[in-house]
Amino acid sequence: MTPPKPPKTGPRHAPHWKTDFSVDWDATDYVSRREFTRFLGLSSAGMAAGTVLIAGLASVGAQPVPEVPPLRLGKVEDFPPGSSSAFEYPQKGQYSLLVRHEDGTFSSYGQKCPHLGCAVYYEPREKVLECPCHEGYFNARTGDVISGPPQRGLSLVKLDIRDGEIWAVGGGGH
Repeated sequence: MTPPKPPKTGPRHAPHWKTDFSVDWDATDYVSRREFTRFLGLSSAGMAAGTVLIAGLASVGAQPVPEVPPLRLGKVEDFPPGSSSAFEYPQKGQYSLLVRHEDGTFSSYGQKCPHLGCAVYYEPREKVLECPCHEGYFNARTGDVISGPPQRGLSLVKLDIRDGEIWAVGGGGH
C-alpha cells in the first residue's frame, strides 16, 4: 500500500482551505462598517421606541389594585410564642406566613420567596425565615434578606390586633 500524496499547491492548485471554506469573493456582497453601524443604530432606536410604546400602553391600561378586605387570623392566644402559621392572603391560592416571636410580637410576610417562588418557612431555633430551595434566609422580624440568592426581602403583610384578635389588613402581594 502506498502512502497518500500530499495535496498539490502552487499557481495551478488552490490551497486546501479554499476548498474547505469556499467563498465566491467576486459574487459576495460586502457590508461596509458604515452600513453595519447604521443597521445597529436603527435597530437600537426601533427597540427603544418599542419599549417606550409598550410602557406607555401598559400605564394607560393599568388597573388600580383592588383593596383586599381584612382577614381574621384568630385570637392572639391561639398563637404561642415561637410559632408560625400559614394562611391564604391576600387572595385565594396566595399564602402568607404569620410568625409570633418569643417576646409576643407578630410579623407576617408573603410566603413566596422572591428568588424563584419557593415557599419559605419559619425556623424557630434560628429565628429566621428559610427558603429551602437555594438556602435563602430572611430576618423574621423585618423580612429582609440575611443571606443566599434572593436579592430582595419578603413582601410585608400588615397586621392589626383588635379586641384580642389578630387581623391581616393589607399588603402581602406577590
